[in-house]
Amino acid sequence: MLESVRKLTVPYVPGKILLSAATIASFACLLADDRIHPLVVWALQLYLSF
Repeated sequence: MLESVRKLTVPYVPGKILLSAATIASFACLLADDRIHPLVVWALQLYLSF
């Protein structure tokens, strides 16, 4: 049993990708709970439109 756990390989994921995914996930959770000010959402939409 322990041998099968030791053979488990975890793929390498760069830290920048993990940080980006965590940022997007936390922003989505806050947005779902209506904890983000509408001006922040408007500014993000404006930034992403260009």
